[in-house]
Amino acid sequence: MSSGPESNLSRAARYAVPFVLVLIPVWRAKVSSEVREPYLDEVFHVPQAQAYWAHQWTHWDPKLTTPPGLYLWSYLLCAVLLALRGSPTKLDTEALRTTNVATTAFFLPWRLQTLSDTVHNVRNSRQLGAWLSHTVLNICMFPPLFFFSGLYYTDILALLAVVEAYNWDRKRTSRKGYRVLHTLGFLVFGLAALVCRQTNIFWVAVFLGGLQVVRQIRTSSKACEPSEVSSIVKRGLQGEVYDPLVSDAFLSDYFKTAISFAVSSLKNPLSIVGSILPHIIILGAFGAFVLWNNGVVLGHKEFHTAGLHLAQMLYIWPYFVFFSWPILIIPVLNVLLPQSILPKYLNYGFPEKRKKFPGILASLVVLPIMLSIVHFNTIVHPFTLADNRHYVFYVFRLLLGVHPAIKYAAVVVYFLCGWAVISAFGFSTVQTPPQLLQVPPAKPASPAPEPTPKEEPKETRKQLRAKAKSAPKKGKQSQPQPQPPRPKPISPEAFARMRETIMQRKAQQKEAPRVSFVLVWIAATALSLVTAPLVEPRYFIIPWVMWRLHLPPSPTPVALRQQRPADESERVRADLATNAPKFLETAWFVAIIAITGYVFLYKGFEWPQEPGKIQRFMW
Repeated sequence: MSSGPESNLSRAARYAVPFVLVLIPVWRAKVSSEVREPYLDEVFHVPQAQAYWAHQWTHWDPKLTTPPGLYLWSYLLCAVLLALRGSPTKLDTEALRTTNVATTAFFLPWRLQTLSDTVHNVRNSRQLGAWLSHTVLNICMFPPLFFFSGLYYTDILALLAVVEAYNWDRKRTSRKGYRVLHTLGFLVFGLAALVCRQTNIFWVAVFLGGLQVVRQIRTSSKACEPSEVSSIVKRGLQGEVYDPLVSDAFLSDYFKTAISFAVSSLKNPLSIVGSILPHIIILGAFGAFVLWNNGVVLGHKEFHTAGLHLAQMLYIWPYFVFFSWPILIIPVLNVLLPQSILPKYLNYGFPEKRKKFPGILASLVVLPIMLSIVHFNTIVHPFTLADNRHYVFYVFRLLLGVHPAIKYAAVVVYFLCGWAVISAFGFSTVQTPPQLLQVPPAKPASPAPEPTPKEEPKETRKQLRAKAKSAPKKGKQSQPQPQPPRPKPISPEAFARMRETIMQRKAQQKEAPRVSFVLVWIAATALSLVTAPLVEPRYFIIPWVMWRLHLPPSPTPVALRQQRPADESERVRADLATNAPKFLETAWFVAIIAITGYVFLYKGFEWPQEPGKIQRFMW
């Protein structure tokens, strides 16, 4: 985090952030002008939404795999517009795509910003035009998310439902006076998330429920100092929990933290069950749905049978690094390179104890597991190598078609990317600030009474007589001795601002990502992915959003935080150095969006088996 005052350039840039979201309706307009008819999965989604608009509530296409949340949401939005302005009276493909634009450009950034402020304990008191942060903008510009904002797909609404459920889950624990109301709100939006997509169960029940368990245990326990496993178990039964910051953790600390929380949960199980009772209700509702439906997916069950696809947890790490290298590259360089050869504007000053490159022990444990997964659990869905309209088709042709050894060599890439992604939670941990004491304004010093001759020692009287003889005569003026400047007292307003900054940083230090959060996030991610036989970039959207949302803020380089900026140019330099990764991330996303969008719109091709029908490349 930047420690200095904000520059005028940074203040002005805040007002430009929301205008970037104009690219979303522009993208939808280009898609509608070039692709007028429903494309790919829209062929199933659009007719179903139109059937609901015609109040054919019992109509259902058996090829649809997800529940009807998207069609109900579109019906609600269009019904409100119809009541307000008399249109649309008929839902065509363009109108339905517009409902996704409203979701991505308005509802999603609004609710994401609220959640981001809550997660990072930030009081967002900025004006409405500058309320949206750069981080939230980049999340909304995430290329797979942005791409499907111009089409009628379920992914964006599924994410919005999870984000809103997360907002209400945080409210019900932070505001005790309205706990019943916020619990009901969480139940409503948690169930709504399931109506949008079945795999959301792992985010509203496992992820949010796991975070509630962590909060409950941490609130009722003391911090346990690093020690052996046996001591952690003993202290866990005595009300202590081991949960270090990610920046301070080794691989062994993840196992110790899991053991510590498992033991601590035995101390007061009733309070833990009470804290996650809403999550248990949602989980029970999902179980009832699975029994009623005789499976998880609604239609096309023969192509979407749940199984064990552990390789999904290998593919996710290079996926994250491909999109997010702009915010990973500088911290990784700080870990790999000595500070003496780092450029001063790239040096974050990480302590040596926090420069944790994967060690030999971690490599010997993790790499064999990854190799075993590649050898025994590499699953290739029939759709993957049969459809050349997607990135995954070409990735798997590279992994499996060039040489058999490539899929095993890729394990090193999975390992290093996984280390970088998980370590990112601790790359920018805010340090505990020093205590600040207010110095009262200095009062004019009253002249001290001159000592009487009796009070003076003999040596002092002799010195005074000697000085009197050597003093200049009356006609000459003696030069006054310069007095050292007194420091200006801190005004009450400045002190209040400094105190607020310190309190905010203390709160951020308290909420800095810990090992327990990483364990819960990995568990939810794994459960949502390993049951899917098909590798789809869309399936990684929610895990990436939760990862990106919880990353701590980027620090200011050491050279720019050692002293307060002297003028506006120094403030601008500090701002640019601190926020450069986010600007680079934005530029990278825009480049990917432009390339993928151009190929999708203007580089169509035909399949020999379907002459005259344009096929388009997409995620």
